[in-house]
Amino acid sequence: MIEETTLLNNRYKLLQPLGSGGMAVIYKALDQMLERIVAVKILREDYASDLGFIERFKQEAKAAANLSHPNIVTVHDFGLDENRVFIVIEYIDGTDLKSLIRKRGRFSIEDSVGLMAQACAGVGYAHRAGLVHCDIKPHNMLVSNDFRLKVTDFGIARALATIHPDEKSDVVWGSPHYFSPEQAAGGAPSPASDVYSLGVILYEMLTGQLPFEAIEATELSRMHRMEVPIPPKRLNPAIPTELEEITLKVLSKEPAARYRTADQLGRVLMSFGKLNKEK
Repeated sequence: MIEETTLLNNRYKLLQPLGSGGMAVIYKALDQMLERIVAVKILREDYASDLGFIERFKQEAKAAANLSHPNIVTVHDFGLDENRVFIVIEYIDGTDLKSLIRKRGRFSIEDSVGLMAQACAGVGYAHRAGLVHCDIKPHNMLVSNDFRLKVTDFGIARALATIHPDEKSDVVWGSPHYFSPEQAAGGAPSPASDVYSLGVILYEMLTGQLPFEAIEATELSRMHRMEVPIPPKRLNPAIPTELEEITLKVLSKEPAARYRTADQLGRVLMSFGKLNKEK
């Protein structure tokens, strides 16, 4: 554990731990130069000597640093202090979407559509900038106390220009509960892969459960590729038929059968939300 009085690069004073992921520990910190609160993500010590992990960490900082959007967490800095590699990002006073789902169970129709429309705006902006996120999950979405959602963690994002449609990989990137059928099969990701993952989150917010549950990653992978999810309306009869159709469309096995980009899904959700309000 890092001492809480630690100063990184004579600038960032670590105040308190905020949480930790597989690769990094996140702290609330004070940027003493600009006198503002930030979040500092420090690569775990066991990875700090692994060049591959450092490169991936740097890739996360670079990918997100070029994205300036209200629904994407802003990256302020990337640094090295002795053997500590860190990223400085904007501090969000709130929690991650997965924690909210665990706490609430299911969300209201209005909150589900509102949060997902914000997620689509952030991910859609990344798509337009030529990036596929590849690891869309509620753990990578921060929700502030005033219900603003920001997408984070571009650690395995891919530049569209570097993706060959026929590529095959033995290493499956992404998170088994949320990745698309083509990612599960080791195929090339596309913006439609992110759309599928957004669909999994929408399903989870509307029903309070995931479309596919299994202990083994290989079984989850098979389910994403082969199984049909239980229609969400069966789990929550309050879901309007039109919203159920949108949700099941984005969970189509074939990328071409979904909306092609997060922007498209966002537009559909916004017009659905508008119609619902008018009723």
